[in-house]
Amino acid sequence: MNKILLFLVIISITTLSCNEKKKPESGFTVQLNLTGFKDSTEFKLLDLDKGEFIDSTKIYDNRLNFKGNVKEPFSARIHTIDNKYLILWIENGEIEVQGDFKDFGNSTIKGTPLNTVYVKYREKQKILSESRDSITQLMIKSMSSKSENAEKEFKKLNLQLKEIDNNIFKIRTKSIASEEPSLYTIKELYFLRNDFKKDSLKLLFNRFPEKYQANKYGQVINTYIQNETLEIGDEYLDISGINNEGENVSLSELKGKYVLLDFWASWCGPCRQENPNLVRLYKKYNKIGFDIFSFSTDDNIKSWEKAVKKDSIFWTSVIDKNGSYSKMSALYNVRAIPASFLINPEGIIIAKNLRGKSLENKLIEEIEKNGL
Repeated sequence: MNKILLFLVIISITTLSCNEKKKPESGFTVQLNLTGFKDSTEFKLLDLDKGEFIDSTKIYDNRLNFKGNVKEPFSARIHTIDNKYLILWIENGEIEVQGDFKDFGNSTIKGTPLNTVYVKYREKQKILSESRDSITQLMIKSMSSKSENAEKEFKKLNLQLKEIDNNIFKIRTKSIASEEPSLYTIKELYFLRNDFKKDSLKLLFNRFPEKYQANKYGQVINTYIQNETLEIGDEYLDISGINNEGENVSLSELKGKYVLLDFWASWCGPCRQENPNLVRLYKKYNKIGFDIFSFSTDDNIKSWEKAVKKDSIFWTSVIDKNGSYSKMSALYNVRAIPASFLINPEGIIIAKNLRGKSLENKLIEEIEKNGL
């Protein structure tokens, strides 16, 4: 009897030891097998949410890999110095990528749940996306053409583009409505939040369990659902952010002046082009009651600090630690930047998205009306 018991114990220990050996290592591994790239070509791994490079490596004999550990999965981009890139999800587990230099962006990705669903819908949109790129190029040529039919051709192409965008929207909506709730689908709903009516947005949002509704994507979506779009004549909503000295500053601190609430980011070309005009207007009208509250949607604080210094932004300038996922910009239903709201001393929004000369004309009109 003791011999049988001893035998069972040995078998049990052996089984546990084997299981321990088979247990996969924690963290993620992205193993890439790529053809067409020259040896020593450098690849970088970019965290798209933070806007930061987190790793880099070089390819040899068609192979390279990235390793690490993440607390929460995130969407990322692997790209080379010549801007060829591949989008994927980084999550703990083994991820295998097979591709070629010519079509690196559509490489095969296998190994983890988020990448499985991502690739599924990437492939559904592939032909449409390629057609969209082709039509966009034709539209650019049409705009520079001196042909008599150029305008007619442009309108025709634009209609085709709208049809493609509508079909892509349907595919992305289906992923949200039919797939098991995940970080991929909640992020898709975040990106499309402005394209749904509130009832539809709320219906789709309610499919997600609390852990997704409470994350950074869900919080922004919920803010859109709970708040009405601010229009001219509405009272402003107070928001706040951190200035370059680490202090929390609120928009309400400027109440009693004409304030331009300006949403921008360091990577936004039109925003940066407008900054010299804002510098000029601030210098010209600040003494008679005009101020600016610049709110950055940058994900990278260092990029924001560098842009603030380079563009000579010396008025109130703040950033939110949540970057592009800030609930503050969501309160104003900011869909794209630049976006701005001109607020009068009584706290009423009197204009939206004015730039250049139109902004100065509005300021002059208000100054003359109020005898400033």
